[in-house]
Amino acid sequence: MRDNDVSISVGKFILYSLINNVYKYSCGNDLMPTLKELRATASRKRKDFLYRLVDRLAYYPAIPLLWLGLTPNQVTVIWILGQLVSAYFLTTGHYLTMVIALVVFQLMFVLDCTDGIMARYTKNFSINGEYLDYIGHYLANPLLLGCLAVGVYRIHHNPIYLIAGGVAVVSFLLNKALTINSFWYKNPVHRHGIENVYSSSLLQNQTGLLHFAFAFMRLEYLFNFMFWGILFGYAHYTLLIYAVLFFIELCRLLITQYIRNEKLNTRLTTQKKDRDAVSSSHNS
Repeated sequence: MRDNDVSISVGKFILYSLINNVYKYSCGNDLMPTLKELRATASRKRKDFLYRLVDRLAYYPAIPLLWLGLTPNQVTVIWILGQLVSAYFLTTGHYLTMVIALVVFQLMFVLDCTDGIMARYTKNFSINGEYLDYIGHYLANPLLLGCLAVGVYRIHHNPIYLIAGGVAVVSFLLNKALTINSFWYKNPVHRHGIENVYSSSLLQNQTGLLHFAFAFMRLEYLFNFMFWGILFGYAHYTLLIYAVLFFIELCRLLITQYIRNEKLNTRLTTQKKDRDAVSSSHNS
């Protein structure tokens, strides 16, 4: 079969699937939800301003996507592929292409919120939906940093930017891999304490200026630090700053978790001694 025939067959399959989804959805739904209805039934509280802004935008694509009969998981796959493809175009080193690629990458975060809205509206919750979401972030964000490093290298021809990109990518991935997990511990008492260590150690759970700084630096947020850095032609400085910050954040996380673990261990040891003392007094 020729390549042209394969393309036509794939196109027909996609068109047939789309028409089939629309037909199935329209048969069971005479009226699509309005924005007001969506916000009333599928809203979710968000902490920071940038997340609330993205969340408000996410309701608009939800309506046509519901009409097309797409599932939340299908929308998740769409935004993951959109981020992976757009990240690749950062490697060109061409200013306008890099700006557009980053905008598309960050607009996919709107769809990331849209899939949650669709799931809450249709009550179509899925364990694999959350799984896909984590896969998307763990794939797309480090790829964005790596592709930015290649693009900056093509502009300045200095290997220091490839090294910086490597530091940023490795620090990002180690941050995720080394974040403490209660499932590492068999003792139920330890697990409960570790959950508190985990929650209190995360930067996004902080308040005030620290929380705002975290939100402004997040790779997928609209109009974040990376966006303005690339827009004003400082992609190289932007990459270096992210490399330094991700490395510092990795060190902060490891040190914070270690200190909190020591405090937890001291508290649990003291509690055990107190229980043993009470038990001994009763026995005597």
